[in-house]
Amino acid sequence: MQHKLFRLHAFVFNWRHIFTEELVALVLVLFIFIAPASAAMRFQERSLYMNSTVPGATTSYTVSFRYMSPQPVGSVDMLFCVDPIPYHACVTPPGLDVSNATLSTQTGESNFAILSKNSNHILLSRTTSAITTNASSYKFDNIINPTDTSQSFSIRLKSLTSVNGTGAQIDFGSIKGQVTDGVIIETQVPPMLIFCLAQEVEENCIDTNDTFYTDMGTLNSQSTLTAQSQMAVGTNASGGFAITANGTPMSAATNVIDAPSTPTESKPGTNQFGMNLVENNDPDVGENPEGQWANAIASPNYSVPNMYMYVPGDVVAYSPNVSLMKKFTVSYILNASPSLRAGVYTTTMTFIASGRF
Repeated sequence: MQHKLFRLHAFVFNWRHIFTEELVALVLVLFIFIAPASAAMRFQERSLYMNSTVPGATTSYTVSFRYMSPQPVGSVDMLFCVDPIPYHACVTPPGLDVSNATLSTQTGESNFAILSKNSNHILLSRTTSAITTNASSYKFDNIINPTDTSQSFSIRLKSLTSVNGTGAQIDFGSIKGQVTDGVIIETQVPPMLIFCLAQEVEENCIDTNDTFYTDMGTLNSQSTLTAQSQMAVGTNASGGFAITANGTPMSAATNVIDAPSTPTESKPGTNQFGMNLVENNDPDVGENPEGQWANAIASPNYSVPNMYMYVPGDVVAYSPNVSLMKKFTVSYILNASPSLRAGVYTTTMTFIASGRF
């Protein structure tokens, strides 16, 4: 998805649908328990995703939770038992085997590796580090499901400062799951990202004016040249979206009109290329974002009226979670000093929208 501005072509896809993922049978049970743990805290947002709930099947488990304590963590202990209570004796769920498990994916707090494992125990280890990203998940492949469909099973979790699972625990908690031969309900939640851009677009991306070229006019040191383009975006991604602006500032051969790296007012008589995503009156260009989704916003550096900047690769607009259709108008300014060398100054601006699924 590209927007090419100033004498160059662009290709724009009015509707962009990201691939569909099929959700398989899911067991998601959060189990909260009370244990004597002095200063320890419970993991929050604990969950278990089982790629298959067929008894005895070899499948993958994704264990997710949120670290709560600020203490550095060097290991995470995962003990698979019938009973979730940490101070009760651990009975291995019949048929379960995690001795061949491999850690295939990790998000959030990472750099872990499996230090040890047996039929019902996995110990993750890393160099003891501070917690910087609380929400984390760990996907294990080659786990054999329990075979008893009449009872649930649990994963007892605890984090520790040591790298080998010894010493006092930091956070703790349990997750419960169950295998079943019963009715399996499957559904699809299609991940979707809609993005369009042109000189003018409809808020819902139904239509654009199919114009991707702007002649800003003749440069001079007394006045500021302006242009604008529009883009609309929406996604059902739980993490929202991010739009980055890419491309070099205006140039003619080796002569470049630099862009300020921090929000700066328009300065006629100086070499300056910049943009923002709000309505301005100095000069008179642009519009504020349009649409009811208040969580979709222009990035702070690009949302100050009458202040312009540009750093290639910057996120210029984003939302932290689901946001259906918001339209942004991008304003461009161009100033020139009296000593600027003659030439045809052009650039290609490429805007990339990404869904955070």
